[in-house]
Amino acid sequence: MIKKIISFLGNVKLGIIYLILLAILSILGSTYIKQGETYITYYKEYGEIPAKIIWITWLNNVFHAWYYQLLIVLVAIAVIFATIERFPSIYRTAYGKVEKKMPEGVLKKPSTIKLSFNESIDETLKKIVSFIHNLGFRKVEVIKEENAVYLFAEKGKVSRLAMLVTHIGIIIFLIGAFLGSYFGVRGQIEIPEGEKADYIRKYREGSLKPGDEIYKLPFEIKVDKFWLEFYDSKEFSGAVKSYNSEIEILEDGKPVMKKVIKVNDPAEYKGYRIFQTSYGKTGEIKEASIVAVKYDELIKYIEESQILNQKLASESDEDKKREIEKQLRDLDRRVSEFFNKAKRINYNYNNNIYKFDDAIIQVVNTTLNYKNPMLAQQDVFDPLIVTKVKYKDKEFNMPIGADVTVSIFAYEKFVKPYGFPYLLIIENLQPRYFSGLQISFFPGTNLIWLGTIIVVLGTMLAFYIVHRRIWVKIEENNGVSNVYIAFYSQKFKESFEAKLKEEVEKLKITS
Repeated sequence: MIKKIISFLGNVKLGIIYLILLAILSILGSTYIKQGETYITYYKEYGEIPAKIIWITWLNNVFHAWYYQLLIVLVAIAVIFATIERFPSIYRTAYGKVEKKMPEGVLKKPSTIKLSFNESIDETLKKIVSFIHNLGFRKVEVIKEENAVYLFAEKGKVSRLAMLVTHIGIIIFLIGAFLGSYFGVRGQIEIPEGEKADYIRKYREGSLKPGDEIYKLPFEIKVDKFWLEFYDSKEFSGAVKSYNSEIEILEDGKPVMKKVIKVNDPAEYKGYRIFQTSYGKTGEIKEASIVAVKYDELIKYIEESQILNQKLASESDEDKKREIEKQLRDLDRRVSEFFNKAKRINYNYNNNIYKFDDAIIQVVNTTLNYKNPMLAQQDVFDPLIVTKVKYKDKEFNMPIGADVTVSIFAYEKFVKPYGFPYLLIIENLQPRYFSGLQISFFPGTNLIWLGTIIVVLGTMLAFYIVHRRIWVKIEENNGVSNVYIAFYSQKFKESFEAKLKEEVEKLKITS
């Protein structure tokens, strides 16, 4: 009964059927049917009935489907029981008891080679030992009897373990594939520069689109720095060449690893692989240079400019126009000097409190475009920094913009009543980015690699090493040494027999 069960479970035909089904499902899932899409997507692409079939049969998530995992298990079972059923007899054939003296029945077989030498057994023995060595056998066993000498040599019996080694490799590979299919995790997280996270949003089953399910990581990832690299050539001027993140892995708040990751150059930690997959602007300001000018002095310059421009518009005399234009150019120079000599605040997102003269300025919020935040992703900026100011025992809010007209309006409404003399304007800025990271964890990856290596080793044992045996009997009769040679070759029998006969011819010539 047990033998029948083992024979059924180890049925090679069944195992091949399982493998074919696995191959078909793998091809469907990786080539023909998009994984992890919605029912509507399949309905639009394939029609109602195919969409229902895909949805009901889990073909939208084939690699995590129960029947896919079951097929992996069934293939493993078939391989295990096929090994149990077949390997013992193979092992006995190679490593069991071997008759090292040529049996009498072999002497009469047509394949047995017969030779005669007009010399003593001892002289013939030396030639035959050399002959066997020439065939690639290292160790030759000699059994001497009264009127005969028997020789036996064997090589390559380790090749009979090829099936066992290959099957072990397949089993390890399948265990790795099952672990990856059942326990594997892949997801995505966007981490703003300077911040950290200890979770990912898992991809929807079978797709590369994050869903709502959260997976907690056993460590934290901090993005210390993010930067873009651009092409230098005129043809691709301004195009992004590469985007990079300098990340830290933290455990219990302490850094344990640091690495710069790029596209196709991931970081690896405790079986988790961290890929750089995307980036984008957070909508906040990373760094900014803020110029601080005296409001009253700026207003004087503006009023002077307005007066001169009115004069220029109403003047008809060309000489007087040129004089006014000269005054305007001089005014532009003085305004430029005024801004160049003005004090500046260098804002950085890591610091939100700044001491400026007698004031303490606290940054509350920043935005790249306060009118339409979505335009910031297209590098259309209308920035605003919202601050809270402490000045001479007074507290008030102060918005800081980049447009001078808007900044003057905001100053007069929010700041001027408190007597703060400076108008703050954003001179230039750098946007803050987030780094999009894909994180995958497949506990069976190392087993898959190990299984693959073992399968390759088993294949090499099977194809590059051949189990062979040779038996020789030398008997002396009236001063003539009669030699009988028989052989066994597990495979490539014809080529070995041809080599054997070639060496026999050489032996005849030397005799």
